[in-house]
Amino acid sequence: MELAILGADDWPIARDVRLRALKDSPSAYIADYEDEVTVGEDGWRERFTRMQWAVARADTRIIGLASSVRVAARPAYERHIESVWVDPRYRRNGVLRAVLGQLAAVEPDVTEWRVWVLDTNTIARHVYERLGFYATGERQLLADGSGRREIRLRFGGSAIAT
Repeated sequence: MELAILGADDWPIARDVRLRALKDSPSAYIADYEDEVTVGEDGWRERFTRMQWAVARADTRIIGLASSVRVAARPAYERHIESVWVDPRYRRNGVLRAVLGQLAAVEPDVTEWRVWVLDTNTIARHVYERLGFYATGERQLLADGSGRREIRLRFGGSAIAT
């Protein structure tokens, strides 16, 4: 497995993998394929101005993706993890751990990592808990009017995926 941080000119890679993720696991995400497929180059380049994107490859195929987001209202030592996906054929093989470790390696001053998970996505919650994340007690309703909720998980420490 090879790990890489994507640069702004790699936006088509992030877009393509994100769309694969939304087709593979639509109920795991707030966004849906129909909305994301309409985001053009400008929208993707804008995402790269505020997010780090890490991928894992097996040969030439992308098998994992995650992004790290600096939220303006939050402390500089904190990042949110978003757009997480691992190809179903590679799950339970350390891909997510490696991708998160890659993000932590390029942001060594970050000591707190957070992620919002749909409260119905028990699989994702258990995966994050196995990596050392724990529930903060924070919950929020999604703004889409669906009545769905998210719970926030936190990992403290710079060695997110050791």
